[in-house]
Amino acid sequence: MRRIHKKIEEGAQRRSVKPTAVLLAGLELFAKYGYRKTSIDDIASAAQVAKRTVYLHFENKAAVFLAILDYLGEQVRQRCASAERQGGAAVDQLTALLDAYFGMAFEVFSKSEYMPELEETVSKLAKSKVNEMSAEYEKLLAKFFRSLEKTGEIAGPPPGLTAEQMVRVVIRAAEGAKRDPMIQGDRKALQRSFRELATLTIAAVKK
Repeated sequence: MRRIHKKIEEGAQRRSVKPTAVLLAGLELFAKYGYRKTSIDDIASAAQVAKRTVYLHFENKAAVFLAILDYLGEQVRQRCASAERQGGAAVDQLTALLDAYFGMAFEVFSKSEYMPELEETVSKLAKSKVNEMSAEYEKLLAKFFRSLEKTGEIAGPPPGLTAEQMVRVVIRAAEGAKRDPMIQGDRKALQRSFRELATLTIAAVKK
């Protein structure tokens, strides 16, 4: 969570300090107390700003929540772009791409007892945003596998599967790893799980 806060603070140069403080406070409170129990008064108090200041920048609590999601989404895009640039072995690249996409929410919310409620809130307030992000990520992974096939590092999808279908299988497996009760908020354990998934996936499509 501290690393996420630091990233938001680094973005303060591109936005005024007060909205940034509101986002930081909102992120902390939503993770700690859930969406329903967190009020604008709570956010204003935690951000050390007047309630009217919050309303000056955000229409309501939902707007604060959506602004946080927008920010986290942009961070995911930046992480994915960095993972694409890193090079290295196919397993390392795929591990990085999986961690870039699934690791952000895990870092922020995995230890929150309100995760089911937060997921429900995301579905209600930002379903289209989430769907767009998911589609964008699926295209990125499909492009990644096709690039490996083009360079001869892999033979292509297993018989009977397209690149897009293979991507969906990998994504479902990664989602399962993120929710594995054996991991229970352990970031390093999640990364190990992603590496295992990447190793298995690349082995399955090797020439």
